[in-house]
Amino acid sequence: MRTSFASAALGVSKDVVVYLPAGYAAQPDKRWPVFYYLHGLGGNETNWVERMELDKAADGIDLAAIVVMPDGDNSFYASSATPLDYDACMRDGTGLFVPNAPKKATCVRSPSYEQYIVNDLIAWVDATYRTNATKQGRAIAGLSMGGFGALQLAMRHPDLFAATASHSGVDALLYLGPDPYVAGKVVLADDPKKAPKDPFSRWIAGIFGSDIANWRAHDPAALVEKLAPGALAIYLDCGTEDDFRLHNGAQYLHDLLLAKKIDHAWYLGPGRHDGAFWRARLPLSLLFLAKHTVAAK
Repeated sequence: MRTSFASAALGVSKDVVVYLPAGYAAQPDKRWPVFYYLHGLGGNETNWVERMELDKAADGIDLAAIVVMPDGDNSFYASSATPLDYDACMRDGTGLFVPNAPKKATCVRSPSYEQYIVNDLIAWVDATYRTNATKQGRAIAGLSMGGFGALQLAMRHPDLFAATASHSGVDALLYLGPDPYVAGKVVLADDPKKAPKDPFSRWIAGIFGSDIANWRAHDPAALVEKLAPGALAIYLDCGTEDDFRLHNGAQYLHDLLLAKKIDHAWYLGPGRHDGAFWRARLPLSLLFLAKHTVAAK
């Protein structure tokens, strides 16, 4: 089901796709757990159903949860350090990754995407659907950019989420080991003139700004240092043939979690940064989130 709601944080209405489990209508007294699934770069709210077939995966495991799939634009689900010109966007479009995307769907008055998710979206979902509106009834997951968004939002707001899952996510934003993620090269370049100048590098640099403290404040690999064991159930996976070499950062975060003695689910195996890998792993993240959340009456 596709609908929309008004976001005070963004200053516009945003589209959202909602999956309701079998039995939702027939059990009016039950309050269901809610899973938030975040799309990747260049995607929108329809991707999880249209490309990843989340509805079929959920039906196939008899998922007893509501799944909410919001439109996050290309925000990395973080509030941007760079103001956006709404009028210019409506005139020219963002021109990034999806140049032909409808301007009304991608332009916002204020790029406060973290508040959009943790304040506006959650409040709207809890007011609109019969949810277990507690930490124990809420989880967040995503793929690629959305995997990063899910991890950093859950770690920054452990009071809101019981569990999180990242499929092929940017699990270590500032990772500088073998094949470093481009974000790390942008912010830590010895000479700013040597920093990557491609459109993606400029875009992500605009989101997190020039203050490295802001990058670290959103980096799952840094946030885990403050995470207490047992505070958050975590699922990570990545393919060993990931097109962006994100498996290195995933391995790095996995090692940090082991060192902190934080239990988590972990898979590193054959697969690319593509729909085939994500469709195969999706039922596992749904089951993981279901295991770590509860319904209410």
